[in-house]
Amino acid sequence: MIEIKKYSNRRLYNTNTSSYITQDDIVELIKKSEKFKIIDADSKKDITPAILTQIILDKETAGINLVPVDFLKQIILYYENNKSSDMFGYLNHMLNFANTNNMYTDGFAQMMNFNPFNMQSIFTKPKKEEETPQEKNEGDLASELANLKNQLNEIKKSLK
Repeated sequence: MIEIKKYSNRRLYNTNTSSYITQDDIVELIKKSEKFKIIDADSKKDITPAILTQIILDKETAGINLVPVDFLKQIILYYENNKSSDMFGYLNHMLNFANTNNMYTDGFAQMMNFNPFNMQSIFTKPKKEEETPQEKNEGDLASELANLKNQLNEIKKSLK
């Protein structure tokens, strides 16, 4: 993992390459799927989320508006109502959904195939020629979940 130090003069220092870097360099690390952590040089605190938020803010003020205003307002309300863990869960779920459906690599066209009535599609990846043991386990778990849902529906019907 790459450790980046942020000094009080607002400069970022990549300890792996022993060089100062910019926010654009951080974006390149993200594009390359590099693992990194940004540490405040004085307090030793992990400030990665704050720096990434700053990058988003800079892009938003530069005219690249990606985040809807209503969504930003909702985030603020979650902080104000001490429900940030709920927002974290939601965002984490959406990130997993996007990764599962390859939205970052295939684009949003893949999302058009999403069927909200087929919840199993959220939990399973498209089958490849050869599955890894983890993918097979995930598929088995999705099948078990579908079976449990069917059993629950049968029980509900029998109780009526």
